[in-house]
Amino acid sequence: MTPCPLAQSDAYANTLRALGTRVRIDHVGDQGRCLIQTRHLPLLGPVNLISRGPVGLCPSDTANYLSDLALKGPLVVNTADTGLASNGHIRLIAPRTVALLPLSEPRQMRTNLHQNWRNALKRAERGTLRITNAPYHPIQHAWLIDAEHAQQKANRFRNWPRRLLDIFASENPGQARVVTACAGKTPVAAMLILCHRPWATYHLGVTTDAGRKAKAHNLTLWHAMSWLARRGFDMLDLGLLTGPDSLDRFKLRTGATKQHLGGTWLRLPRPFRRQFPSIHSPSGQKA
Repeated sequence: MTPCPLAQSDAYANTLRALGTRVRIDHVGDQGRCLIQTRHLPLLGPVNLISRGPVGLCPSDTANYLSDLALKGPLVVNTADTGLASNGHIRLIAPRTVALLPLSEPRQMRTNLHQNWRNALKRAERGTLRITNAPYHPIQHAWLIDAEHAQQKANRFRNWPRRLLDIFASENPGQARVVTACAGKTPVAAMLILCHRPWATYHLGVTTDAGRKAKAHNLTLWHAMSWLARRGFDMLDLGLLTGPDSLDRFKLRTGATKQHLGGTWLRLPRPFRRQFPSIHSPSGQKA
């Protein structure tokens, strides 16, 4: 089945169109697909973006498609392809890595869990936490977004603006899901999953000290994995891996695998384009 990261999905296209962004979806060959978004910026005019795409193509076909792509204005592209420097692209951001979790029958997924992760899950299951799974609601789940915003400030990272999440939920009813663990009536952990069949994406999560003690995050993610698998989703994108920290371990011990992206590249309009030498990462590997 063709890969479907969030930024290449119909659900994301619906969201962008509702924001007034121009969206173009190319179907390439039998299974290839590419979502291109275009924004008009002051002074610059149209600027095109391909994020996590194209999908469903081999590297050589990806390179040919991007080389032949006729667009007005500069193109920014983030793709798994690694041959863009020789086609006049300038690397802006070094390659990054995401964790992808294949979804299958719950018994098999449980077998794939790292022993420590599985033991934490068993501990949570023996407790008294209650799990709910509901469509995201901007008012009912404002506490979750406020808590995650506080995390952003404390840890100095950025996520979607609240307006973008609200529009995703309104344009794709039922596809933004909040899985919550409660001790009695008090939420101690929650996560928000964005569904874009056949994939889904872990968008954000929060937990309290009580939730960490009860291993609530293991229980909420396990519920989300099982819920998605029963409904025919085949992949859960757990997002970027940022380094050797506890969050990366938490993601990879679910049975997720690493997928290396090819960096973010800029292609200028043809009159300004030239060949650029291949850029190497600090490890000596080509971008």
